[in-house]
Amino acid sequence: MQTIDLSHVIRTGMPVFPGDETPNVRRTHFINKHGFAQTALDLTSHAGTHVDAAAHLFADAPGLDWLGPDNFTGWGAVVDLTALSAPVIGQADLAHLADVEGLDFALLRTGWDKHWGTERYYRDFPALDETGARFLGGLGLKGVGLDTPSPDPVDSRELPAHRILFDHGLVIVENLTRLGDLPAESFLFCCLPLRIADGEASPCRAVGIAL
Repeated sequence: MQTIDLSHVIRTGMPVFPGDETPNVRRTHFINKHGFAQTALDLTSHAGTHVDAAAHLFADAPGLDWLGPDNFTGWGAVVDLTALSAPVIGQADLAHLADVEGLDFALLRTGWDKHWGTERYYRDFPALDETGARFLGGLGLKGVGLDTPSPDPVDSRELPAHRILFDHGLVIVENLTRLGDLPAESFLFCCLPLRIADGEASPCRAVGIAL
């Protein structure tokens, strides 16, 4: 069994979505002074590798504290999209997922995580079009994960891919990394968020477990 870390490190000044507050990770207590170490975290719920729940867009959707661990664990498959000729992911790019039995999470590997930490990361990244989002929504999945900032383009205001996926009961995992280290299919995927009251999103430690 091999556990593969799919999460970016949370640190002060890390990249954030345009308009979000920059995280600050601050040591408040020190072993040599206080006898123990303690850290204060100042960050938004969408910082780094994180899970979006439907409450992100829908006021009547349950918060993270109402969603059980089963919503964030299951069998995964990686879709290799590194050869995309355009920054649009449509149904045709995902069609083979219909043949994967027992699939819970579709992880879309675009290779965009190579730009993490640069200004380009939040510009012109591959995103789902509505055909791709509807196709994924119709597969009976628990969630979709991406190695990009969002399933929608950075300048999208209506967020159609988010809405379609949420309408089908999926969670969305954003800012994944190292998807190329996973097998194509038949691995366990876990993206457990913090149990935040009425939370719409949370940083998570996403991992893939190759059995």
